[in-house]
This record gives sequence, C-alpha cells and structure tokens, in this order.
Amino acid sequence: MGFLKKDSDFSSGEHFSVVSAECYFQGTLNVQGSLRVDGTLEGSVDNARHVIVGDGGKIVGDVTAEIIVCGGDIEGNVCAEMLEVLAKASITGDVRAKKMIVEEGGRIDGRCKIGEDGPAADDNE
Repeated sequence: MGFLKKDSDFSSGEHFSVVSAECYFQGTLNVQGSLRVDGTLEGSVDNARHVIVGDGGKIVGDVTAEIIVCGGDIEGNVCAEMLEVLAKASITGDVRAKKMIVEEGGRIDGRCKIGEDGPAADDNE
C-alpha cells in the first residue's frame, strides 16, 4: 500500500480523498482516485480506483472500485477487481470480485462471486 505512506509521491496526478476518524459523511461519492475511510460514510462509493476502509472506518452503502482493502466495516454490496478483507474486517452484503484475499478473522455475511466474470457479471441472476 505504498500510496498511503507519508512520503508518497503526489505528483502522479492521482487524487486522494479522506474521511478521517472524526468525520461523518452522508451521500454518494463518485471518486476518480483513491479514498480512505477512517470515519463513517453513509452512502455509496462509485468508480474509485482504491478504497481503503481503516480499522475504525465504516461504510454503509455499496462500494465499487478497482481495489478495495477493508480493515473496518462495510454494510452494502461490494464490487471490485481485487478485494482484501483484513483480520478485523466485516462485510455485510454481496461480493463480486475477480480476486479476493480474506485474512483469518475477516468476515463476510453475504453471497460471493469470485473469478473472471466477477465485477463484469450481469445482475440478472
């Protein structure tokens, strides 16, 4: 996770957004770059490149991103190219991803569709 280091090179043009630990945000975020949530975000996250939910972070809504790393809680459906569920994380909702890693202790309560047709699959099931 090099882009989260304090000495990261921000000259690459990538946009970074943060919902810090003391913040509460309500609404839909259409993020073109990366998002880190350490507070509470109530609403959907669309089109993000990276979404990181920190240890105390919580998203109540659907999340769509290329890469999602969940260390906190997501209550909603998740769609990603790559999903990483850390040891203290919890996802309550359906998951679609091409690739997924779940650390021991990580929890998912919902249906999972993992593989090449994960994120691009139709919802007509």
